[in-house]
Amino acid sequence: MITVTDKSLCCGCTACVAACPVQCIVMRRDAEGFDYPVANPDICIGCGKCEEVCPMDKPRQASEPLRSWAAKNMAGSYGSSSGGIFPAVASCVLDGGGAVFGAAFQDVRTVGHEEVDVIEGLDALKGSKYVQSDMYSCYEDVRECLEAGRRVLFSGTPCQVAGLGAFLSKDYEGLVCVDCACHGVPGPGLWGKYVDALERKYGAKVEAVNFRDSSKGWQKYHICLKLADGRLIRTPKDDDPYMSLFFQDVTLRPSCYNCRFRSMRSGSDITVADLWSVARIAPEMADGNGVSLVTANTAKGLEIMESLDIYRKETDWRDASEGNGGFASETVVPARRGQFFSGLPYASELIPYMKSFVVRKPLAVRMYRSLHTALSRAMAKFLKK
Repeated sequence: MITVTDKSLCCGCTACVAACPVQCIVMRRDAEGFDYPVANPDICIGCGKCEEVCPMDKPRQASEPLRSWAAKNMAGSYGSSSGGIFPAVASCVLDGGGAVFGAAFQDVRTVGHEEVDVIEGLDALKGSKYVQSDMYSCYEDVRECLEAGRRVLFSGTPCQVAGLGAFLSKDYEGLVCVDCACHGVPGPGLWGKYVDALERKYGAKVEAVNFRDSSKGWQKYHICLKLADGRLIRTPKDDDPYMSLFFQDVTLRPSCYNCRFRSMRSGSDITVADLWSVARIAPEMADGNGVSLVTANTAKGLEIMESLDIYRKETDWRDASEGNGGFASETVVPARRGQFFSGLPYASELIPYMKSFVVRKPLAVRMYRSLHTALSRAMAKFLKK
């Protein structure tokens, strides 16, 4: 029977829930807003399957990708966080009658994995969602599709990909897994509270959220709220306390600080990341609209990537991943994390409370980064001439 005694050793993938033959395990939310498995001892039959499938007990060795590229899908990047590679891969699977599983907003407070079997459905799966998604029956549904002979694309965080692999416990030729270069995940509990606070602040319901609104630039994106009264509220990511605390590592799940699955350790066929260093790595692609760093980690992933009609430039993934926290082997736990979560239940005004934990970078650092970005863009334009 699975028992979580050290929360840093549970990634919340829900493989144990899916594997239980008597459905005695449910996910329960803790005070920090993260979900953990809890087994009912009165129902448990002691089969041990929940412990057998836990990916945390089966860490993979880091491996080098077969090839890597700076890449951009010129035909389908709209709505994506960077270069639009996910919809390009997904379209290949759907064209053959397959199914695609990925994270989508179920409502403004909830992100969950769902199945899509038509091209039009991909829009809901595009874009970054900076909150851990609920897997629902996703793993079982993936297995059912594979057993029926359908091709399947599964997209998720590295721990979700590892969880799926552990649950399936065998290789399926028809399964393609794509993971993101994951920085870590905030909990759905905190996100729900933040939406409540935003609605009180603006006096209207939040109908939709775009965590990566790039209408004012890809590298300096905004979080955009669509309110029920028609207003669109765009806030620079560095000025939004939810986003700031996420990027400063304060609100991550405990297991994220020493992730066992990122950097090609999840078992994914393809990894997709933001190519923040595009002005240096591929200046001819630095149009301000987003470019992806893509690694083919398996022969299957390489075959798919080579079949895509996209603009690409081969690059060294280690050099290209500079500045992307999703490739870091370990993240230091901020000293203020414990204080933030211990005081969270008692915060009378959530937004000011969250802002009080945001550490502003020194003015000199902010000016340097702005200047560096401006010079990089100017150099990219010069090299394109």
